[in-house]
Amino acid sequence: MIATHFTFNRELRSLTVVFVALLAAAIGGCVHMWAQGNNDTPIIIADGSLTMESRGVPWANFTNSGGNAKVHPDGGRSVTQVVIAMPGNNRTVTFSGQKCTVAVRYASTDITVTTANNGTGLQVITDFGSFHAGADANHLAHNNPNAKISHVTVTQGNRTAFDSGASGGTTITIHYQ
Repeated sequence: MIATHFTFNRELRSLTVVFVALLAAAIGGCVHMWAQGNNDTPIIIADGSLTMESRGVPWANFTNSGGNAKVHPDGGRSVTQVVIAMPGNNRTVTFSGQKCTVAVRYASTDITVTTANNGTGLQVITDFGSFHAGADANHLAHNNPNAKISHVTVTQGNRTAFDSGASGGTTITIHYQ
């Protein structure tokens, strides 16, 4: 009887180990699928020492397309929304397969983030020589840390969806999924 009891416990332990391993694999798979489903790699432009962040994709992975343009490496994604946060004038512009153009003015530097007519193929156009490496490979910082974003325009298709002067404390997030 002791041998049977010992065999039962051994089988139970083996089944428990297999169950825990399968459960851990299932949870890991769900987390991985959730992370893949949330594949937003937004471009974030913020002032107070202007920075540009490409969350999830280092700037070195962007392709130079001639002149002052850098193209996002995943041309199949599209802009889903642009969130403008500025004192007294917050706005969210939602996109659904339309061309998106965001124009930002900082001191004498213009930054334009734009897409193809269907919202895909994001590219950033600016004088990249006015920026240096930021906190990490996903950040660029403007060489002039003393200015502020002075104007933001968001165009949806061929209509202006947002157009406003700014005077500090401005952040523009361009969601690209």
